[in-house]
Amino acid sequence: MKVASLFLGLVGAVIASETLANESPAAVVAVESPGFLGCAAFRQGMTMRLVPDNAALQAKLVTIPRLCAVLRSVGWAGDMEGAITVEPLPDRWLVKWKTAPAGASELVLTFDRPPLLPAEVGPVQPEADDALLLPACFATTHGTKLRFEPQPFKNTVGYWTQADDSATWKVVIAKPGRYAVAALQGCGKGQGGSDAVLTVTKDDEVAATLAFSPVETGHFQNFRWVQLGFVTVEAPGDYEVRVSPKRIQKAALCDIRALSLVPQATAR
Repeated sequence: MKVASLFLGLVGAVIASETLANESPAAVVAVESPGFLGCAAFRQGMTMRLVPDNAALQAKLVTIPRLCAVLRSVGWAGDMEGAITVEPLPDRWLVKWKTAPAGASELVLTFDRPPLLPAEVGPVQPEADDALLLPACFATTHGTKLRFEPQPFKNTVGYWTQADDSATWKVVIAKPGRYAVAALQGCGKGQGGSDAVLTVTKDDEVAATLAFSPVETGHFQNFRWVQLGFVTVEAPGDYEVRVSPKRIQKAALCDIRALSLVPQATAR
């Protein structure tokens, strides 16, 4: 099995499953969340539109909640070439600029899928063949440093510098049995040698564990699929998949862009 092919084949299905219920892709919907600071927020299909208030325009900064989508572009409405940066923190993003075009009043962030708040993301559902693809944007990060980095050249769970930080995904496992586990991961030159564990739990009971070591790939954003091993799940249902460091050898564990769990054929 070639996991890269699996990833490409599942991406379209994952994206298609995320259109918000009862919302037309062209509808403009106000987004209410205390995480939006210094701006009003409106979602329209795969864009998030931010209207900064006067104080934010003066400060050249708005703060928004972490979103569960990959950032494709950011700019001022009518001038998408403006120099704007999005700095991801574990629970929020800082949208900053040095100058704004005359009369600019609205920031437009474009994503690869509808930009959902973490509370709007449900469990990852199995595909027709019961395989699961767990993208970084759907991970919940725990700890002080670990975060989802939405820039397209990153699109990863990164800043894995603390051994107490972990990442989790909610999933639905439809078919009991043995699953091959792989990670689309990057690890900087000379940064290999760390130890980690993947745990599958159901109702806080451990169903399976898999110890692994990230593979050095030459750069943290040089991603490649790495086979981690196998887990066996005895019953269908709602599960949590967690990746936790056991020992960080040098600066960081690795970056993880996606995980895959693929059911294995059994002998008859």
